[in-house]
Amino acid sequence: MASLFAKAKETGKAVVSTGTTKSTTWAVGDPVGDEVSKAVKELVAINYQEKALAAKKRLFMSTVETYAQRRLVSAIAAAGVLPETPMKVTNSDGDSVTYVMADRSGQYNVKEEQKLVLNELLGADATQELLYEETSFSFNRDVMMKPGVSEAIEKALIKEITRLVKAGLLSEEDELVEAKVKESFKPGTVARTGIICGSDSEKINSFLEAMGSSCSRYVKT
Repeated sequence: MASLFAKAKETGKAVVSTGTTKSTTWAVGDPVGDEVSKAVKELVAINYQEKALAAKKRLFMSTVETYAQRRLVSAIAAAGVLPETPMKVTNSDGDSVTYVMADRSGQYNVKEEQKLVLNELLGADATQELLYEETSFSFNRDVMMKPGVSEAIEKALIKEITRLVKAGLLSEEDELVEAKVKESFKPGTVARTGIICGSDSEKINSFLEAMGSSCSRYVKT
């Protein structure tokens, strides 16, 4: 059976570009009498229309998002908890869009700039209470390239690491495993916004902004 690492390596190989850009063009007739030519013309026109509509949509969405954000902050300040979902903005004609707030607390690494803002807003101790540290490990690339190492690791990780040290293929100083540390907001942080910030609307707004991608907010039509 082919080596597991060798198979993965072959599968993951990047396609090498030759540096030459080539293309094939199939010419069609007059848009008036040629069905395919007319379809091409219509597709190009529609593409321009879609781009114009997308820009227009972004403008209107921004207006609604600003309004919904203000209402959200006021609701949290008044009740101390998040509003019931779904949250909708509805006009007198019955047209409505949904305002979404998604808690992605554990998905993103908290940047130092965010921590500085939160420290100023809540204090260092309170900020630290909102965060947790997650560590993931990976193989050290340089060590894995040493002769005989990857083949042995493939058979049995823990057992073979011990054997490799004894066999001299690895030394006690070789750092086979690398650690990546990610500090994120604790799950459920968004739901606790009212508890964290109290009834201070300005503080709530600043807190949600400071959370960045960890508290995704957008209008869905």
